[in-house]
Amino acid sequence: MTTSMTTQQRQAIKIFTHKGNVPDSESEQYHLNVSQYPNSEGLKAEVLRRWNQDGIMVVSNSGMTHLSELKRWGAMIFDDFVDYEGGSAPRSAWGEGVFNIDDTPSHINMCYHNEMCYLPAYPRCFLVGSLAVPKLGGETMVSDNHATTTALLATDVGQQLKTRRVRYIRNMTDKHSDKLSYKSWQDTFKTESREDVERYIAKTDWEYEWLDDGTLRTSYIVDAYEWHENLQENLFFSGMVSHASFFDQWTGFNQLDDPERPFTMTYGDGQPFNDNELQILFDIYNKRSFPIRWQQFDLAILDNLRWTHARPAFQLTENEQRVMGVSMGMMRQRVGAHF
Repeated sequence: MTTSMTTQQRQAIKIFTHKGNVPDSESEQYHLNVSQYPNSEGLKAEVLRRWNQDGIMVVSNSGMTHLSELKRWGAMIFDDFVDYEGGSAPRSAWGEGVFNIDDTPSHINMCYHNEMCYLPAYPRCFLVGSLAVPKLGGETMVSDNHATTTALLATDVGQQLKTRRVRYIRNMTDKHSDKLSYKSWQDTFKTESREDVERYIAKTDWEYEWLDDGTLRTSYIVDAYEWHENLQENLFFSGMVSHASFFDQWTGFNQLDDPERPFTMTYGDGQPFNDNELQILFDIYNKRSFPIRWQQFDLAILDNLRWTHARPAFQLTENEQRVMGVSMGMMRQRVGAHF
């Protein structure tokens, strides 16, 4: 397994260069007000129409009273809800197939990413719902991946990614050790058995090793772009949340070298991204984006390949919470790019 990366002595990288580059009048086209559809048949038809046309909708007046009801909305599009096995972030459940999303402290920027892009199979449909939101901040940013890809391919780093691909490296601690932990391999794979984990890995193209302290380190090389069969185009399918820089503002983890952090990403040959390349990637994600400013029981439905999502840092005041849930499905095997 290649682990020859050097620690990134990063300068101050700007993750969010603006608060949305799509005018409110244009982003409004993606909003769906349920009150305008008096019967369930008409509502489902409109959800499917928007899914096929735009790959995104932001739903208000949803009628939800609990985040477990996200499944009802997802079921209008798919029926193979996933349980987040193999996912990199900590998740607790709101119900079967619905998970808590607020695993990152509010003062840390959750960078743009496609959900579960680091696995051999990914959910094509991704739903986010709100239970409690602060008065200020806490919005979810979404970015048009067609615009992202077009801009990225016009740069040297985008062209390099076509041929050199991406390597995802993860360090999953043993939950019974006293090591600083983000997520253990037991929680990742929902087992206490190394043999179960190795059977899972045997179905993938991952390299892996068990470290002396019980940590499982995996490494996976995959195309940086993924073919969208409906749009008939390649789209950048990754996310800077998978890079070690995600932990730069996270006390404890930010004292670790990049290869020792819970996860990082490099070029497929193991060469780290330099500061300039990282900033180019962050800037491009901001190129065509807009914020979802949540109200209680709003939800958003995203084509996880056509749209990326993020969450800028924010501050909670006394007695405020930000409580969100996610549900996902319509699983697809990675096929890579068709250049």
